[in-house]
Amino acid sequence: MIPQRYIIATLFIAAMLLLFAVVQAPRPVSAGGVTATEAPALMNLGSFELLAEFRMEEAWSPRFQGAQDPDQSEAWPFEGGFGTPWEPASPYLSDQGLALNGPQGHSEVVLWRGLEWRHYRFDAPLCSARLDPVKGNRLLVTLQMGPARFETRLLEVPEGRVLWSTQSGPWSRFSWDGKAALLGFFEPVEGRGESREARLLLSVLPLDGDPGEPSLAAWDEADLPGPPRGLATKAEALSEDGQDLPGARLVIPWHAGDRLWFSRRDWLWHSGLGGWTAWALERGQWRRQGQGPGLLSAHPPQEMALVEPLNADTMTRKLSPVDRLAWQPVPDATQPWPAWDPAWVWHEEGAFDAWDQRWSDTKLPPERQRKSLLEAYRSDWRAATGLRVSVKGWLPRGPEVALREPAGAAWIWVGDRVLLVRLVEVERVRFLRKLLR
Repeated sequence: MIPQRYIIATLFIAAMLLLFAVVQAPRPVSAGGVTATEAPALMNLGSFELLAEFRMEEAWSPRFQGAQDPDQSEAWPFEGGFGTPWEPASPYLSDQGLALNGPQGHSEVVLWRGLEWRHYRFDAPLCSARLDPVKGNRLLVTLQMGPARFETRLLEVPEGRVLWSTQSGPWSRFSWDGKAALLGFFEPVEGRGESREARLLLSVLPLDGDPGEPSLAAWDEADLPGPPRGLATKAEALSEDGQDLPGARLVIPWHAGDRLWFSRRDWLWHSGLGGWTAWALERGQWRRQGQGPGLLSAHPPQEMALVEPLNADTMTRKLSPVDRLAWQPVPDATQPWPAWDPAWVWHEEGAFDAWDQRWSDTKLPPERQRKSLLEAYRSDWRAATGLRVSVKGWLPRGPEVALREPAGAAWIWVGDRVLLVRLVEVERVRFLRKLLR
């Protein structure tokens, strides 16, 4: 028969060992615990850390007022791609904030700063909103002030001070280097049979410093053809609104399907029906650096691509840096490039987009978090549809997910709330952060 004191001592020791295991278990082995250092990333995709939550008022939404860039052929998905500066504007501003439109023409941009929401309110609908792609300390917004009347403002973040404001068209964008803003509108065209949207007036304004005296590209380069017929090359030939537009101005012919790339504050690319043109800003005035036949497209942020006809039956391909004109031939064995789309991101080994379309061998892990987020927050969307009738109109198929993989975050609009969550730190997120930041 075992003495009672031995039984009590054994039970006491067992209880202490159990308590010690419970306390130590969450700690990794390297720290003296009894678990693995880290659970596999894919095991964690069902749960995401909530960074911020913004409660929506009725009739407010992260939607722009029906405007799109001149080279945007169709409405861009609201969630966008990676949030890069060459994409059309998205209401989801990196991992920092939201652009919202509400009833009675009111709008605002809300930014998550210092563990609180900062509000930048406007008494006109928002057509476009962007944070500068380098530092995120400048906010560029375009507002609809009335029928066919628009205004673009540059605000300092987080103070909200307006640095400059000017009339514009229904869009605006930053240069890829984040040092200037591009805006403009279509100039009226006189004459029968001509489209009133055949002349695009552009203007460039610096983010810091005086824009200087307004100028207009003269199209008078000695080694290049003259301007197309009817194109304004003197300020007096512009409309009254065009004459009032500040900055370095440029008028270019424009047709459906044309594209425009503002790769640097002093460098601009245009691809159109009549070929391509490269522009440089020299001493405050835009001047052509080259032009020619062929179809131009961008491989941002790496290079520009050109498909040029050699003769009636043969085409050749060339590449140039995005900030200067230096065409180099492409080897014949190179795979055909995919059709241009602003969602594509290029690097030395190939290209991919936010929805995991691929060109060449990019060695990028597949994107899996978007689907996990949709499933994880579907119950929140169902709850919101029961609270508000408008949710089914805004989000008929489920929550809206906007990945911002280079920032390691995602926005989820479930209907009555917009959530900012941290993505799981998988290899794909690390690769994109290194490539796009």
